[in-house]
Amino acid sequence: MFTAIFLLFGVGLLVAGGVVLHFRSRTLRKTEAMRKVETSNASDVSRLKPGDPVEVKGTLRCEDPLTSEISNHTCAYYHARVIREYEDRDRDSEGRTRTRRRSETVASNERFAPFVVEDASGTVGVRGEGAEVDALEVVNRFERDTGGSSSITLGGLTVNLGGGERTLGYRHVESILNPDAPVYVLGVVLQDGEIGAPDEDEGEHKFLISYRSEEQLEKKYRKDARVLALVSAGLFLFGLVFVAVGVAAATGYLGVQ
Repeated sequence: MFTAIFLLFGVGLLVAGGVVLHFRSRTLRKTEAMRKVETSNASDVSRLKPGDPVEVKGTLRCEDPLTSEISNHTCAYYHARVIREYEDRDRDSEGRTRTRRRSETVASNERFAPFVVEDASGTVGVRGEGAEVDALEVVNRFERDTGGSSSITLGGLTVNLGGGERTLGYRHVESILNPDAPVYVLGVVLQDGEIGAPDEDEGEHKFLISYRSEEQLEKKYRKDARVLALVSAGLFLFGLVFVAVGVAAATGYLGVQ
């Protein structure tokens, strides 16, 4: 019984390590994509071929901005989420009860307004849908569950926040892109000369929008990759230990037979 548990747990850790390693590779590919594309002047983008990768840096301008739903900020983009945090109880292999803190997103809404990037040469339009957005976090507020009935509306959908006895509370998180602020965009040229998402068959191209500079964003991705590498190494190490113990136990058991 314990042999099987050790082996299954070890294999699970090895699989988890492989998944984390995959995400690390994806993160590093973003930095590679950023380095491969030279920065273009906004006014030159329309002269490039549709489908070409393009990178621009400048100031975000938005004539018809949005109002974010949680913080009521004027913005060109926002991503609002409500996350339920709760306790989950289970039993370990020795029958002991464990309590873990977990979370789940119960409401989410993401919206873009049409905007352009302006630099010294002019402007270029950006269609943000489909981008991976590195936006400025303006709200990260935890509200403890008091047991009463409450609700929140995001994107026109009303969600009741009555979470039950194991609910600890709800975290409200919102990130935005501010108008008239620096912005970095990496995408592809669209048919109309704007910048947007690549086609599905252009998997090597990325579509990134960030309030950070290119240098700051690359530094962030490299830091994330280092953390993921450490997590993956730890999972592989513990996975191998559990598998080794399981195999040793199984070998010893078989030897007795």
